[in-house]
Amino acid sequence: MVYFLFHHDRWDDQYLIKELGEENVRCIYSHDYQQWYMRHWRHFGGSLKAVRASKKGDTIVAWHYLQAVLAWWICKLTFRKRQFVSLNILLKKDKTLKNKLHRYLCKKAFQAKNFRATVTSVPYGKWLNKQLGIDVEYPLLHDVYHDYYCTPQYSEGKNKDIVFCGGASGRDWELMLDIIRITPELKFYMVMPKHIFRPFMKKHGDDLPQNVKIGCNMPYKEFMFRLCQSTLVVLPLSINAPAGLTVMYQAAANRRMVLTSDTEAMKEYFMPYQLCGKDPKQWRDKIRYYLQHEDERKAEADRFHDFITTQCTETDYARIVAQVCKELTPDKS
Repeated sequence: MVYFLFHHDRWDDQYLIKELGEENVRCIYSHDYQQWYMRHWRHFGGSLKAVRASKKGDTIVAWHYLQAVLAWWICKLTFRKRQFVSLNILLKKDKTLKNKLHRYLCKKAFQAKNFRATVTSVPYGKWLNKQLGIDVEYPLLHDVYHDYYCTPQYSEGKNKDIVFCGGASGRDWELMLDIIRITPELKFYMVMPKHIFRPFMKKHGDDLPQNVKIGCNMPYKEFMFRLCQSTLVVLPLSINAPAGLTVMYQAAANRRMVLTSDTEAMKEYFMPYQLCGKDPKQWRDKIRYYLQHEDERKAEADRFHDFITTQCTETDYARIVAQVCKELTPDKS
């Protein structure tokens, strides 16, 4: 039996169930605390729930890497036999006490025979090994594309030369603001979650440039409307882990070109000339260039659109997950 563990209770899991067979799958949803600071308890509670629900020889597939790692440690410390698959590793480089603990927990789990950690990018897998000091082969599992990302109805009456930046975690909002300040001739729209919006506005609310509007905790339809009304999507990232891929897929689904940070995770998806460092002037120059060269901008948008709609579909994703589960070495220790 395969137990899919999701870290909140709103998830599109039907394509996974269909591929593995309804009779072979059970879905477990972590309690979805509204407070963002309760997410760690949500992770642990969901992991414990999956371990208790499963039996010896079952496989626990966790959408969030930490839940798979925590479930592995629970089983190790309580002498239970399970297999584990992690679908979304977001290990950060920051040298905080929390991240050091995460690294230790991950290092032990990733090397276990009954654990498989997938990566969305081959370069990111190499980076992980270097960071953890291990030598592990990670199955490549591109982030999944959903057809409902395509919302052409929101592109009607599109405004010209609006640059969009939005999402939840891993955005370098300070760098984005620096880019906006040195590009006064363009209009920008930023969308961020509430727990980031409040301190951001407290710090910059009195001196925000006139060429930017900021939204907070937007409903999905309004978020997609703002994205589709833009000409270019720009996502500076603050972490090396895969962040922003959902927004990038949403942009590509609606044939918007993306400029993003030069990280190991992004090298799997974008051409070198679409990746930028920490210099705001580099971002500004690329933004200006692609706004002025419509043919090149559309060609890159079409290239990424074709990639996600042919190689990152729900069917492709579910097939690889099923294959990883099938090939996972049973725990005989």
